[in-house]
Amino acid sequence: MEETFEALFALTDLRQVFRETKPFYRLDEEQRKRVREIIDRVRRSLKVIEEEMKI
Repeated sequence: MEETFEALFALTDLRQVFRETKPFYRLDEEQRKRVREIIDRVRRSLKVIEEEMKI
């Protein structure tokens, strides 16, 4: 259950990056790095969830 919240918090962080860059969503290098880190966090959380659920 904890990993579900971790993934959702990470996606909220991603949403914030998109808010900061609208309306054109042009990301600078630092923002791109942050997006990659966020996506990695979500993937790790999803992997844990899958393993725990034996999916």
